[in-house]
Amino acid sequence: MGSGYGRLLGIAMRPYTKIDQGLYVVLGASSLMAGSMRMTVTVCIIFLELTNNLLLLPITMFLLLIVKSVANCFIQNIYEIMLELKGLPFLEAHPEPWMRNITVGELAEVRPPGVTVNGIEKVRRIVEVLKYTTHNGFPVVDVVITRIAWTYLKNSPSFGAQEESGSCMRGE
Repeated sequence: MGSGYGRLLGIAMRPYTKIDQGLYVVLGASSLMAGSMRMTVTVCIIFLELTNNLLLLPITMFLLLIVKSVANCFIQNIYEIMLELKGLPFLEAHPEPWMRNITVGELAEVRPPGVTVNGIEKVRRIVEVLKYTTHNGFPVVDVVITRIAWTYLKNSPSFGAQEESGSCMRGE
């Protein structure tokens, strides 16, 4: 889209200047990418690699500086907009005044304990867990499999361990 606008500007400027229209295309594409994503250095390097022309670097850097400054005054970058649309939490760069003295321990006390489910669970329990929790991730803990795996590892000859009277000793 930026390259299309650059091309239109190049066609409009043809009678007034002898600058190649391809330059307008490259600068238009880079300005749109830098303005929407705010990745100015990355965009500058990408277009330097694409054009393989070191002489375009100063004009590209100057253009991207202007584009980023103007875009910061008017709109958010595309990633912040996507976070808001999806309703995902976003940690602001400058916290609210009431957040400045909160510790992680205080936040951990407020959160409910984690919910786990067994490998074999009743449907009623699954429905309760889904109904009364706000998140959608539940670790599946299977106690029987864990005991079998631990006993196997403890008695495995590849680890050189032997079980004697409830303790592990190194074998020779």
